[in-house]
Amino acid sequence: FHEVTTLIQTDFVESSEEKKLYIGAIRGAISSLGDPHSRFLDEEEFKQLQEETRGSFGGVGIEVTQAEGSFIIVAPIEDTPAMRAGLQPQDRILEINGISTEKMSIAEAVKMMRGPVGTSVHLKIRRKSLKDPFNVTLNRELIRIQFIKSAFIPEKKLGYLRLTQFMGKENTSQEYKRIIQDFQKNGMKGLIIDLRSNPGGLLDLAIDLSDIFLPAGKEIVSIRGRGGKLEKIQNASHSDFKVLDIPMVVLMNNGSASASEIFAGAMQDHGRAKIVGTQSFGKGSVQHIYPLSYKTGIALTIQKYYTPKGVSIHKVGITPDEVVQPISPEEEEKSQIEKLLKQNLLQEFVKENPDGYTEANIQKWLEKLQKMEIKIRPILAKYLLKREFQLNEKSPIFDLEFDSQLKKAIEILAKE
Repeated sequence: FHEVTTLIQTDFVESSEEKKLYIGAIRGAISSLGDPHSRFLDEEEFKQLQEETRGSFGGVGIEVTQAEGSFIIVAPIEDTPAMRAGLQPQDRILEINGISTEKMSIAEAVKMMRGPVGTSVHLKIRRKSLKDPFNVTLNRELIRIQFIKSAFIPEKKLGYLRLTQFMGKENTSQEYKRIIQDFQKNGMKGLIIDLRSNPGGLLDLAIDLSDIFLPAGKEIVSIRGRGGKLEKIQNASHSDFKVLDIPMVVLMNNGSASASEIFAGAMQDHGRAKIVGTQSFGKGSVQHIYPLSYKTGIALTIQKYYTPKGVSIHKVGITPDEVVQPISPEEEEKSQIEKLLKQNLLQEFVKENPDGYTEANIQKWLEKLQKMEIKIRPILAKYLLKREFQLNEKSPIFDLEFDSQLKKAIEILAKE
């Protein structure tokens, strides 16, 4: 290595900047590991990572990973430009501002998607449910993450607690407990923990929150290092705050990753909660952030985690106890939806009918589709219309009209 760098510095036809040379070499060394989660963080990237952990940063609100030569969206962050534009888990980012992502590192892609608040970024997206890629323009915002959202469903005596990311350790843990205590005061008979599109976060927080629902001594997660060597087993503590007798359902989808899967795996393996939804993402590795000189750092995969039954979820994910698919187009509807999107029919309809998602507008929309011979099921047509009306609004905490997974959770808890 030193021979090569010396030859470059002495004999290469152009003068080379030493800093650039060494950073390129570091990135190349980490890239050779073949692990998309290990990466070098330059000064700006290291600063951004620290901002994310604290809960605010500039950008469009996408958590990404890298696989098969392209970037896959793990999950759009709630109430961000990405979520409002309808980007979904498993969408592939093919281009950023017209530049192919094929040879980009994650750090480069993230850097391109971030920028001054108010500026825009253009993405080309491939989605499994659509035949052709589509373009989307997102306006960058200061992303302020609200990690917890909650609601009490009084008629069912059910608590609903949505965790968008496992971040903000102390504040999130305290807020989580406070909300559950409020639910208990209201006579809670069941609890729904919604981890859909939660890309993970802090391992310690996943352990802290799992601890609440498991008796002391029960295993939460085991962590293994190089060669499968057992590094640590995390067991539930003798904490004063425990919720052991309330029936629970955990909601997951293919955007639920990492810390979400630790929590769900612990609940499932101990029979503490039913898991409802679809197969989770399958990120079962632990990264440690090492600060380096010059305000830089390195994220390095150092361990893999296993559920209490000794199962690695890496690249596999958690299989729900009850598989419930969200509303999505059937094969024959995909071309119809493409036609609808290409003609901007939804946007035009919403603009022409600003009074919102009313019964009259729903009927008018269904009649319009019939007249234009766009053949999609009424429930899907209504779902697309409602989502379009809500694009520029704050997302509701939940929406029972189209949420088949949440409906199933309520149904399960009603029987407990």
